[in-house]
Amino acid sequence: MSLPRIKIVLRAVFLLMLTACSTGHRVNGWYPVADVPENRIEGKAIVTAEDFDTVELDTISVPGVAYINGKLKAGSIAKWAAATESRIGRRIGFVFNDSVIMSPTIHCRIESGNFTINSPDRSLIFEIYNALLDAIYQKSRLIR
Repeated sequence: MSLPRIKIVLRAVFLLMLTACSTGHRVNGWYPVADVPENRIEGKAIVTAEDFDTVELDTISVPGVAYINGKLKAGSIAKWAAATESRIGRRIGFVFNDSVIMSPTIHCRIESGNFTINSPDRSLIFEIYNALLDAIYQKSRLIR
């Protein structure tokens, strides 16, 4: 193989290694998400499960549907409000175990610190709920 060809092959291998190693574990939480390609996480977490104060599982309000209602800790609400305001007309996504579960388009600043997580997969919602409860419980147990 000629030297120019070897250089091309080495560059290709190097670029492949960079892209293969560039994805890392994402902490469960809310992230800015792009429209194209669909559900591509655009940056750092807006808030993570560590910022969640409470979560409640609702399986009664809508028959056959399960969803999670959550509230952020007081210290994270201002960050949430600013982030949602900056994302008006764009999407944010809830990421669980490195996958975007849902990604609503933001229509207004959310100053309440409240959020909802839903999916057509009820068993996934139960799994997320239990993981979030564990994260909240572990954190509160460490504080005491």
